[in-house]
Amino acid sequence: MFKQSVKLVCAVALVLGGCGGAPEQLAVEETEVIESTEQALIWACDGTRAFNRYWYVNNVEVGREYCDCPSSLNQFGEQRGRYTQEHIAYCAP
Repeated sequence: MFKQSVKLVCAVALVLGGCGGAPEQLAVEETEVIESTEQALIWACDGTRAFNRYWYVNNVEVGREYCDCPSSLNQFGEQRGRYTQEHIAYCAP
């Protein structure tokens, strides 16, 4: 009787322990981008327009880009995640 109880307890422990169960969920890194919205076309700093671009990860600004005429690009921080662009002016031909 005692041996059967021990076997039953061991079997229940194996089942409750998740032996051979589904794989564990991987933890989401704090720096991972969790946004998936469609973005407008990214403007090239090619001398046609002056603009500012702001980069965000999880709604926190992580970088900036300033493009001036004629094609002078200044970058600050990180250029990744979601962005917004602000048109300043068109460059003279």
